[in-house]
Amino acid sequence: MPISIRAVPASRATISARGRPMASNPARWIRPGDSASGKGRRRRTGRQSGYSLLEVLIALAILALAVAMSIPSMSAMHERHQVRQAFAGLNAWILDQRTGARLAGAPARFEPGPLALPSGAMPRGWQAELLEPWRVFPSGACAPGRVRIHSPRQRIWERPLAVPQCRARLRVPPEGG
Repeated sequence: MPISIRAVPASRATISARGRPMASNPARWIRPGDSASGKGRRRRTGRQSGYSLLEVLIALAILALAVAMSIPSMSAMHERHQVRQAFAGLNAWILDQRTGARLAGAPARFEPGPLALPSGAMPRGWQAELLEPWRVFPSGACAPGRVRIHSPRQRIWERPLAVPQCRARLRVPPEGG
């Protein structure tokens, strides 16, 4: 239903088509949805509701920028997770060797070289190797040794095998302290 607006004297009642009082200042007599200058956007009707293409493209650009900024930190977080998984797999193998030595009642000796860990013990493409001969005694104790872990990205972690716990620690405590 079209609305016609015309200036009327202040003595007359100024009622809009919807039955609401209008402003007494003629400059403020505008249709609902128009700006004060008369050039603004109108309110959208039920069929016209939604977002414009420009608004959607701006939202997608902001989302793409946020994803691009988060990729490096996600990659570093993924590598840290794989390092922890590799050390956990190595320590599980060490525990298995200690248990085997205790059950057999005989020491187990391992020569330097790549370790034959069960599949799934380390992330795909990762390798572990002993750097010096290593022994596990029937009491469950182990001799000192060193182990090296290689990642597919050619990064290397070399750690001592802690004697009392027979573990390869991801974080090594400072020496002499």
